[in-house]
Amino acid sequence: MKKMKFLVSQLYLLTLLALPFISSSCNDDDEPKAEITSLGIEDGATVNVGQIIKLEAQINNTNTQGGIEYNWEVNGESVSHESNYTFMASKKGTHTITLNITNNTDNFQKSISINAQMYPSSFYVVNEGKSSGSVNRYHKGEWNYKIISELGYPSTVGVVDENYMYIVSQNSPFLVRAKLSDHSIVDRIRSTLGPNGQANNFCIINDQTGILTTTNGAFKVDLNPLTLGEKLNNMDVRNDKEDIYKTENYLFILSKGAVKVYDINDLSFKKEIGTEIKTGFALTKDGMLWAANGNKLTGINTTTLNSKDIELPDELKIYYNQWAYTPTGLCASTTENVLYFVNTTQEGSTIYGKNIYKFDIRTESATPLFSTPAENMSIYGAGIQVDPSNGDVYLFYTEDGWGEHYLNTYIYVIDGVTGAQKAIIDYSGEYWFPSTITFR
Repeated sequence: MKKMKFLVSQLYLLTLLALPFISSSCNDDDEPKAEITSLGIEDGATVNVGQIIKLEAQINNTNTQGGIEYNWEVNGESVSHESNYTFMASKKGTHTITLNITNNTDNFQKSISINAQMYPSSFYVVNEGKSSGSVNRYHKGEWNYKIISELGYPSTVGVVDENYMYIVSQNSPFLVRAKLSDHSIVDRIRSTLGPNGQANNFCIINDQTGILTTTNGAFKVDLNPLTLGEKLNNMDVRNDKEDIYKTENYLFILSKGAVKVYDINDLSFKKEIGTEIKTGFALTKDGMLWAANGNKLTGINTTTLNSKDIELPDELKIYYNQWAYTPTGLCASTTENVLYFVNTTQEGSTIYGKNIYKFDIRTESATPLFSTPAENMSIYGAGIQVDPSNGDVYLFYTEDGWGEHYLNTYIYVIDGVTGAQKAIIDYSGEYWFPSTITFR
């Protein structure tokens, strides 16, 4: 019996030795397959129409020998063969982005969906208009056109005070008060501003008084009812263009190239600052009030009223409308101690505002923030406005030229710190001639 067991064991061992050798190591099927782990944004992410999204493939375990070929597709259409792709949704809706990759051994892909929405913001646009001014409202992706109309021409600014908006127009009615609840006009000023007088800007001093700046000086305005009052002292000038700004203690008015300062309590004249100043004002986080002239910034201490001049580097010049009054394009950040301005671009005798710069107050240095979206587009109206709620910077760009070129106007929204493009809001199709944006 033992001998039989031994013979069976020998036969079993011989059978095993006769079998083909099989390695114990993993075969090719056990190797992790190459794959695209990410395109740089999550599947199902929400972006704004006009927001610039930089996509980049992240790949695991691919054999790079022999090179890699990329093919990006948006909604089934091939758009790029580079390793990275910049995506921008031109309309709202769902967009499918697919990346196909091939090399000498692999062929694989990844698809994601991106939901594009209209930029969820709320603001008013005061339009110069073609024959009369108007106000449009943008609210969470939807436009409401001409919510306030029958204004003078051209309209320049809108000032929100609690439940009302005051809209200034260069020609009568010079100042209109409208309810924000139903946008009805409840009061207006048609009184003469003197010979060839035109209104420019407006500032509310308290619940009883405002100041209307005009080409013939600055006038007190009684708010209840809306009535034009007397002219401020030291304002007996003509053909003036006046910006205005109020702080806790003083009122600052740009008049005939100088800043005239008034006591906020009794509107008595206090001081005149600077010479040849063209546009203002912007209040930076350090409490300094700024105005500008070409390549020079003038900073005013709003407590002591002392001032200083800073020359811009690199031959930069701050753009302003030298032919007609438009609100200032000099703005301040709400998050950093910096100013924003449009640099002047001159081609022959034509002067444009195209590229946006950021000026750091501490280092006195200027850096590019945003370049014109196209060579044939320039800033219109005030050009720059800053949303006080989040620091986003809004830019009006209009196609260069005359006539129908003015129909092609867009609002670009950028990050105030990085300059990254966050949205494009279509403002085309009508002769709006936007002057400025008003935030409530």
